[in-house]
Amino acid sequence: NNTNSNSTLLQRAHDYMKQSLTSSFVGYEIAVQEGLIDGYGVDSNGLSLPNSHDMHFGWRDVLECAADAYLEVHGDDGDVAGGVGGAGGRSSLKAIRLPGNVLETRGLDVAREVHSYLKEGGAEEGLTSFTNDQSDALLVRQKQKLRKLRNVLPESLDVCVTRPLTAYPYGGTGVGPTSTPGLAENGGGGSTLVSTPPSFLNGQNGNTSGISGSDGKNIDATHPIRILDYQIEAASASSFQEPALLWSNQHYNQHGLRPGAYQPILNAALSHFDADAILEASRERELTVEERETLDGCKLLRDMLHDLDASLDNMKSFGAYEDYLVNAAVPLIHGSFEELDEESAGMLQLFFRVHGMAVRMVVARWTRDLLLAGWKIGDSLQEEEEEDVARKEKDVDQERVMAKVWKDLGFGDFAGGYEIEEDVTLQEFALKHLLKEDAVRSLVVGCSRPEHVLEAMRAADSSLDSDGESKR
Repeated sequence: NNTNSNSTLLQRAHDYMKQSLTSSFVGYEIAVQEGLIDGYGVDSNGLSLPNSHDMHFGWRDVLECAADAYLEVHGDDGDVAGGVGGAGGRSSLKAIRLPGNVLETRGLDVAREVHSYLKEGGAEEGLTSFTNDQSDALLVRQKQKLRKLRNVLPESLDVCVTRPLTAYPYGGTGVGPTSTPGLAENGGGGSTLVSTPPSFLNGQNGNTSGISGSDGKNIDATHPIRILDYQIEAASASSFQEPALLWSNQHYNQHGLRPGAYQPILNAALSHFDADAILEASRERELTVEERETLDGCKLLRDMLHDLDASLDNMKSFGAYEDYLVNAAVPLIHGSFEELDEESAGMLQLFFRVHGMAVRMVVARWTRDLLLAGWKIGDSLQEEEEEDVARKEKDVDQERVMAKVWKDLGFGDFAGGYEIEEDVTLQEFALKHLLKEDAVRSLVVGCSRPEHVLEAMRAADSSLDSDGESKR
């Protein structure tokens, strides 16, 4: 039976991974015993993947490997009971790191389960998954083994969440809704792990979520969702002043979805490349080869500008848009003209600068709408003898649309959206939300600019407890 064969191969791969991890842990336990290190940890995307995924590696697997490694270094159960070893009778596993954010919520579920499991001394009954996986014989045996070894398991683990502002469809693995969990035939008489990108990533699935295309409209393993607002140039009161920088959420509230300079600059660019002089000349004489090439090039550029403008409201990824510019737009310009005059080059630079800001606005707004999932947060109103409370209501139709997008992108169970106030940037909200989780010890935030560090620090400061202390 082909299905059974694939399942067996996958189980063998899983067992090999556990053996390799246990062997690594043995080396770390020896290093702890010799005083070279204080402990060790695991960083794996597989911890946040669903159980049915080929590349899933469960947190119980990590604990089992840690317990086995401890026993191999320090002795059997009898030795453990006597407190043998430099670890004081328990495994020196200290931390796990896994992906998690407000869209990829499985990582947070894992963090809560690990926290609850160790806090309760290895009790399974309080876990969300306890009643859902009792039919899995291997898992039941693993639970029984861990319960017997609970005295050598660490008393607690620091759970560190990675990429809190970057959400990948299906964990970035390329396994989508039409892929069969398990192994796939490779055409050579053998089997390989499923790794074919889901069809919707290539714009071929026919879904209604609008996640497709190749010019900024697609979300995929290389162009994930960035959970952040961007800084946008706002028109200044005087032409002698530098334009003020506003976060895209502030710009939307004060000036709308489009940068004020976008439409005038688009019109100027279209006018610049209308080639009216050449068209006039064509009515009186035959055009030269160079003039015909210039006319054709201008038409291509105008078509490109029209297409970029028409597709603006469908943008989902600024990274995909940048790739489109590098791989399609720039080659088109170079292929249309041997050389651009300074005025034409300046006009294109100005257009792409303001169009890039417009793309950032649309992308940030779409991301916020995805997270809101129908919630509409209005201005605050004063209730009697209470703090300001924001007005809010739910758009059920919008919730249904975004729930489908959430499902199409493989983000797990739809949670009903988040209540995000308009004056809060997406990155601030996302970091604060994660830092409020008791099960999360710390976050790893990628910071390419100094201001990114300051933003992360502000979010951490806002998560201080009532005593003014932070556990992060």
